[in-house]
Amino acid sequence: MAQEKEFMENNVDTIIGINVTIKGNLYNKGSIQVNGSVDGEVKSDENLIIGETAQIKGPVVARVIEVSGEVKGLVEAIDKLEIQPTGRIYGDINAKTLIIKEGATFVGKSIMPGEAKAMAEAAKPKEETKQEIKAEDSIEQIADKMGFFSKK
Repeated sequence: MAQEKEFMENNVDTIIGINVTIKGNLYNKGSIQVNGSVDGEVKSDENLIIGETAQIKGPVVARVIEVSGEVKGLVEAIDKLEIQPTGRIYGDINAKTLIIKEGATFVGKSIMPGEAKAMAEAAKPKEETKQEIKAEDSIEQIADKMGFFSKK
């Protein structure tokens, strides 16, 4: 894990410094490290490192995202999202893999790929099967046909 973090930090194309404030959207095909403030969308085709001093108001999208600072908005990681102990996310998460370290703050909903499909399937109305209830049926048979549990 330490090697992966070192690799990410050493292969950053764009660094937003601690004293930099951006009002607007930030897009990059390469990796981004944000240590300052961004009021707008941050999007990378590669990795996004949100440093401890970073504050982002707006959605963030990248292949791999590491959060040590603060994000207020949707966080969408194509492959992996890792929230470090100092990380704070106030918004919904959509990630294939999610790691939340002890001490991290996350306020929102998390949806993982496949989970959205399962939720949609569960929300579909079930086909009702009609069963004829006859006058000669016992109470147990009627309860069974109606889907109630009966004591035997």
